[in-house]
Amino acid sequence: MNTTTTQQPHLLEVIPAATRPRLLIVSIGWILAAAAEAYAYTLLALAIVNQQSPKWVLCSALLASIITIVVTRNGFLTGVRLAGDLFAALGHALSSAKLSWFNDQRRAVLSKTAGQEIPNFMSIPAHQLQTFLHAPCLPLFICIGLAFVADAGTMLVALTMIAIAFAIQLWAQYDLNKTDARRHQTELESTTATIELVEHLTLLRTAASPARALDSIQQKWTQQENLLNKINRSAACASLIATIANVLPMAGMALYCILSGISDERLILATILLMGRAGAPLSALATAGLSINDLIATLRHFQQLTHPPVLPEAAETRTPHQPRLSLHNIVAIPSSTAVTTDIPAGARLHVAGISGSGKSTLLQLCMRFDDPTQGEIRLDGIPLPQLTYQTLVNNMAYVAQNPIIFTGTLAENIRIGRFEASDAEIEAIARKCQLGAVIDRAETGINQSVGQQGSALSGGEQQRVAIARALIKNAPILILDEATSALDEHTEQQLINTILEQCTTLIFVSHRSSAPWQPTQTLNMS
Repeated sequence: MNTTTTQQPHLLEVIPAATRPRLLIVSIGWILAAAAEAYAYTLLALAIVNQQSPKWVLCSALLASIITIVVTRNGFLTGVRLAGDLFAALGHALSSAKLSWFNDQRRAVLSKTAGQEIPNFMSIPAHQLQTFLHAPCLPLFICIGLAFVADAGTMLVALTMIAIAFAIQLWAQYDLNKTDARRHQTELESTTATIELVEHLTLLRTAASPARALDSIQQKWTQQENLLNKINRSAACASLIATIANVLPMAGMALYCILSGISDERLILATILLMGRAGAPLSALATAGLSINDLIATLRHFQQLTHPPVLPEAAETRTPHQPRLSLHNIVAIPSSTAVTTDIPAGARLHVAGISGSGKSTLLQLCMRFDDPTQGEIRLDGIPLPQLTYQTLVNNMAYVAQNPIIFTGTLAENIRIGRFEASDAEIEAIARKCQLGAVIDRAETGINQSVGQQGSALSGGEQQRVAIARALIKNAPILILDEATSALDEHTEQQLINTILEQCTTLIFVSHRSSAPWQPTQTLNMS
């Protein structure tokens, strides 16, 4: 199979290049904010010790506040741009990914990444960077300030106290991280099971009792609940340790002042004041491990989605002139025999075979959802990989087994086949596809809502919408995979007549009699 797998970059490299300078600026801003705040506290301590006027303290505090406000605002703006860049990169990657790559698990990852994780990225510049840059830099800068307030020995003691407190935080966080390691996988499994439940709830409730229909998903939810309870217990323990560690620098410095014989009350007060502020950010770092895990998991998901396998595409396309397909020694699935056949322009090919023989897979290979593991498919004598995807799309229309209906109006769903189609053209093709009764039952006609993913339409009406969408495209080749299975015989015959009048080359799968389709050739899959 000729599939190009994009080389996976380093996790941080998945962040769009246009966003990295903005993140760097915000990062520098948070370091400057920490330095400005430490400077203000150092001036305050010196003012206490030397009994100086507080005017310069107020000025420095105002400057630190302004820097913090500017960095925070810039962080929010950068977060919005970051999310936009991530969505753009995701859309670009998905537009070129091979279609067979989109299985249920990856759809769940995509749903979670686009719906939850990328929006959460907006908080990184304004919040996470503050935690991971401002929080550790502030104690360091304050300890440096202690050298000017007291002496170098006091600064070394302060650094030691901060280091011990931080080590305690890391120890508590290590246990929390171990507990949290399985959370993202459990969330993904729960999301996958939820999507499956929503899509197949009707079947589950009719095949089993309403209570039994939820058995599988309830197991996933219970696993997630138990894991979250365990995480909460670990987080409570980490918070207790964080509180102790937060008090440690002040208590340790007070003990040092007593043991070292410092008698200047103002110096002791100033020193403890600085240590109190230096130790405060450490509590934020105590729970930062969960944010790190979330960030790493999101980056991994984003890396997976933005570097999918892609099918090679010719830089310079050749142009087919006839809607003529030819299959040469194609193996649709491993257990099937090789297929070789010519489908001339104007032919109507019936693809027959038992369930699981590879009929749907063969149709998808003709649409180049993937490349065959063996053999070659040609359009007008040109191998499909030598055609651009746009050329292939222009020459083929496809209706899958399960019709895909989007939330919106009837017209919007049909117009996907040809975006420049007028309302008159849409209504005309819709009526030809036996959707007249649907159009006439609402005053809004073709502009009526079809409900959430087509919930206002019956199964047969959804199939007719999908066929109308394919026919309005006027593609030379039409590929139908059980596209009329939900229709009664009379409606199906009328729709078949419309299809035969309009299409040039037809490839179809039908478990009913193929006679109404008037096939010119049959391909038996085995």
